[in-house]
Amino acid sequence: MNDAAYDITYLLESELVDSAASNLRVVKTPATTPRAPVDAVVRDELAGELMQSAEIHEALIQQYLMQVASV
Repeated sequence: MNDAAYDITYLLESELVDSAASNLRVVKTPATTPRAPVDAVVRDELAGELMQSAEIHEALIQQYLMQVASV
């Protein structure tokens, strides 16, 4: 057999990782409060933009239908 078969450095390295991981500690941070007023404003603005794009889309469809009907 070759020397690679007896190589245990990966075991030694995993022990180092395990011991380093066991020294870690969990720190709890306070939960952040959601910014509801800002979210509501952004939601309202987005809804307005979507309504405008829907109106533009509808106008483009009507224009297309008029062109198809005239052909």
